[in-house]
Amino acid sequence: MTDDIMVSKRQALREEMKRRRSQMTPEQIRAASERIGLRIMELEPVKRARTLMGYSSIDQEVDVWSLLDSCQKAGKKILLPRVRRDKKLEAAEYIGREDLKPGAYGILEPTGAVFPEQEIDVVIVPGLVYDAKGYRLGYGAGYYDEFLPRLRKDAFACGVAFEFQVIDNTYPHQADVPVHWIVTEHSEVVINWDFF
Repeated sequence: MTDDIMVSKRQALREEMKRRRSQMTPEQIRAASERIGLRIMELEPVKRARTLMGYSSIDQEVDVWSLLDSCQKAGKKILLPRVRRDKKLEAAEYIGREDLKPGAYGILEPTGAVFPEQEIDVVIVPGLVYDAKGYRLGYGAGYYDEFLPRLRKDAFACGVAFEFQVIDNTYPHQADVPVHWIVTEHSEVVINWDFF
C-alpha cells in the first residue's frame, strides 16, 4: 500500500470516528465513560500505581474526570499532559480543576511544575480509533507516539475508547507506538500480558 493510500485511509478513519462519536448523546457518553473508568480501576497495574497520567477530555472523548478523581481519592498522584513550546508533551501534576488553564487547542492543562517522566506508572491514552494490536489514531499530531517511548519500560499505557472505536486495522505507520491494553465500556483488548 502506498503512503498516499495509507494516509487517505487513516484520515477517513479519523473522520468516520469523529462522526460516530458526535452522534452519541451526553448520557451515552457519561454512562459508557463511567463503565470504562470502573473497569480501569480494577486493572492490577492501576491498583499498584503511585502515579497515573490521564488527559483532559474534549469533544466527545471518553470522559476520564471521574476516574481521575477516584484515583486521586485513593492516594495516587494524578498527572495531565501539557504541550511544551517545542510541541512535545510533558506531564504536570493535577491538583484540581481550578488549577487548569486552556493550553494548546484550547485543551485544559495543569499549571504546576513538570513531573519526571521516569516516575510515571500508568498513562491513560485517548484515541479516535484503536486496533487489536494496540495501535491508535489520534488527531494526527503524534504527541503520544513521541511521549510514550520516553517513559520507563514498565510504565503501563492503557488506551480508552468506546466499543465502536476498536477496529481490525488502523494502518499503522512505522512511527506509531502501541498501547499495552485497551478498555471500552463492554470489553478489554489485551495486547501485552507482561503487566499482570
